[in-house]
Amino acid sequence: MLNRKTVVKPFITLIVAFSLAGCSAQQSQSMGMRSSTVTKTPQQMTNLELCETYAYGRSATHTKVAIASEWSRRGVSQSYCKKIREELFITSILKKLADSEELPESKQAKPVQLK
Repeated sequence: MLNRKTVVKPFITLIVAFSLAGCSAQQSQSMGMRSSTVTKTPQQMTNLELCETYAYGRSATHTKVAIASEWSRRGVSQSYCKKIREELFITSILKKLADSEELPESKQAKPVQLK
């Protein structure tokens, strides 16, 4: 038979996980959960990490110039950063699973299609 401790501990873990899934990156940063230094190279950073380091002051091991270069290459904007920071974690996970993740608009020229 199961004792109370073996049932309660996983239950509490599940409740904490679900409550964090209902947070946005902005809310979790205000609680101090996204305050660690980003050690990835700018090319390996997610768009959210790129936004947090370049636009919102999260510390990183690479220079601001390298991060700005990747920001520009990806075509990330302040409005895009605001949108993904306010998006709930559960929403972004579901978008990735459904392969409908929103990406920043590309600044690259689109190829000409011949008729």
